[in-house]
Order: sequence, then C-alpha cells, then structure tokens
Amino acid sequence: MKLHSVGMSVMALGLLLVAAVVEAASPSVGRVSRITGDQVSSAQAQGAPARKLATGDSVFAGERIRTGAGTVLQIEFADKSRFTLGPNTEFEVEQYLEEAFHSRVFKGALRFVSGLIARKQAKSMLVNTPVATIGIRGTQVEAEVTERQEKDGKTVDASARVALLEPEGSDASAIIVENKFGSVVVDKPGFGTVIPDEKSPPSPVQRMQLRTIDNVLRTLRTPGGTGGPARRP
Repeated sequence: MKLHSVGMSVMALGLLLVAAVVEAASPSVGRVSRITGDQVSSAQAQGAPARKLATGDSVFAGERIRTGAGTVLQIEFADKSRFTLGPNTEFEVEQYLEEAFHSRVFKGALRFVSGLIARKQAKSMLVNTPVATIGIRGTQVEAEVTERQEKDGKTVDASARVALLEPEGSDASAIIVENKFGSVVVDKPGFGTVIPDEKSPPSPVQRMQLRTIDNVLRTLRTPGGTGGPARRP
C-alpha cells in the first residue's frame, strides 16, 4: 500500500515536471483576465489532457479553448489585444509572433479589441472562422459563428455574422472579411456582413440590424450564476 502511494506521488511529480517543461518551451501568449458566470472553461493542447482555466492562468498558442454554457471568458494578450469569448465558444491561437497574430473561432460569440500587432500592417492580425477570414486593422469587432451540424437528418453549413464597433481609441477602424468566393471591407461602425453558409461570399456591407448586434452582446454579457449580475464585458 505504501509502495503504491509512493508510486502515485512519483507519477504526479513527473506530470508536474512535464507540464513545467512544456510551459518553458512554449512561452505564454496571454493570460485569462476575467471569468464570469459558471466559470467552466478549459484549454487543451493537441494530444494533451484538458486543463481547467482560472483567472490569471497563462494561455499558449496551439491550445483549443472552450467555454461552458454559462461562462464568459476574457483573455488579454501580450500586445494588449483582448478577446472575450461567450458561452459555448471554441477558440484557438494558431500563431502568435511579434509581427503576426492568427487565431481561429470554431463556434460561438466573441468580441475582440485589437492591440499593437494589428496596427503594424494589413493582415498582421487574422481571425479565421469556418466560412471566412477577418483581417483586422486597429478596431473592435463582434462576431457570431456557427459550426457545421446535422439537423433533422440534414447537414447545415457553418455561418458567421461580423459587426464592426466603435474603436476604443482614435485609430483607424476597418476589417476585411473574405473567403474564396469574395471579400468586403467594413469601415463604418455599426455596419457588418453575413456569410450565410460555406458556399457564399460575404454579403454586401450592411447596417447590422440592432437586434443582430444585441443578440451578440446579450450572449457576451455575464450570465447569471457565481459571477454576479449581468454586465457587458
């Protein structure tokens, strides 16, 4: 029995050492700055077990980040970019370098405020979705992404809605939304585009209906639960 306990302790120590080595080899690209609601969220590198996220935890490139049904998670990156992920959202930092920040949203609602990298040159910051890529230039954006799914025996394509918001500072504000079928430039706050499926180009730039933006905002507000009363992230 004592040998078994010693063996388990050695194994646990080994896992901690492996985690420390991995973290040292892959420097953090950002930290969790806020979790509200049910506070159920995780990060999982390919081939590794998922780890539960808490405020202050580091985030690494290549990890799939998932939020629970009642959780809002905010990540602040080294260049001062901020991503706020709504409930049931899946997100990954694909590449984070001094000159490039590429991420992917698989599904869910999010808001992002660009940082220093996005100000350097066009397409330094890219947010990929299943139906289009969003190129960022000094701005604040909200998006809602659905993944491909089976419904009533039929395959429903992925889709996305993207809305440009007022920038936090005085920087120029614009996004390029594109896929292999076409592209649009959105440079007026309150306007955006819709990609209805995987076979269509982004729609012509349009004033986003208030209820569309409100729906995204509502999803991103802190849900009820342990995080306290609802508020905008």
